[in-house]
Amino acid sequence: MASRPRSAPCVLVLGGSGFVGGHVCAAFLAAGWEVHAWSRRARAPRGVTAHTVDLVRAGPGRLTDELAALAPRVVVNAAGAVWGASEEEMARANEEAVLRLMTAVTALGALAPRFVQLGSVHEHAATTVYGRTKAAATACVTAAGGTVLRLPNLLGPGTPEGSFLGGVAARLARAARTGEAVAVTTLAVRERREFLDVRDAADAVLASTAPPAASRTGGRSLDLGTGRPVDVRELLDTLIRLSGVPARVEERLPEPGHTPPGGLSGVEPGPSHEVAGELLGWRAVRDPEESLRGLWEAVAGASSGLPAGLEQGPSGGLATG
Repeated sequence: MASRPRSAPCVLVLGGSGFVGGHVCAAFLAAGWEVHAWSRRARAPRGVTAHTVDLVRAGPGRLTDELAALAPRVVVNAAGAVWGASEEEMARANEEAVLRLMTAVTALGALAPRFVQLGSVHEHAATTVYGRTKAAATACVTAAGGTVLRLPNLLGPGTPEGSFLGGVAARLARAARTGEAVAVTTLAVRERREFLDVRDAADAVLASTAPPAASRTGGRSLDLGTGRPVDVRELLDTLIRLSGVPARVEERLPEPGHTPPGGLSGVEPGPSHEVAGELLGWRAVRDPEESLRGLWEAVAGASSGLPAGLEQGPSGGLATG
């Protein structure tokens, strides 16, 4: 099927109504692209054309037909199941759906769009179902010539309430409105983790589609990151300070044999985050305080009835890719 005439390049963002996908949509919109999004409920940020497509249930034939009709230049997969989903849900959304997607993309032959998969640094250890299913998807995408950008813990506007810092921000916003007391319980351990602003991550996705980065990164998987791990407790204290809401932090010792959930047990980006910056012509420009300020302003705006920005997708632990 021939591509219809367009005045701007077209990108399709899978999972465009979620936390990461919404920011990816915003980055492409700002760069002048025509942006479309697939999701189960046809929701997307303002300015994005939404389509109802369930990636978990749709077969390769339907996916091929949908892609041929839209004829995007680029497809970005920001969909998938994260912390809190069952093992079966992760297998279907993170691995099986990507296998069908790549079958559909390759069926288009010369008309196949460039494919960018958002992976996770948890793939390096692959000690969890999440890490294993994301790693399997990476292998499939790179074998087909696509690009995988592995994400560390993410922060910024729209950070899901199911994540640690997103949940604290939501509690602080409610306290600002109601005057209730806030006590935050955290482990009495010093966790240092790599965090990346979700807007910087979205800029990296955009950069990966531009020449010559597109030709350099095809068939490769790259870690995004800053190379500067930060103390999670310091992030918590900064968030409380930015909110202006009095809050008491209570530390407790972990239970014997305790394994921190989600992003708290995550592995950090490997040395390839420097390679990613070089190949993409990209670097992270927002520091953790700017990320936390963006998170707080979005949550406080939603709590006060002002526009909250992007729709939040589900997540647990720390918000990770």
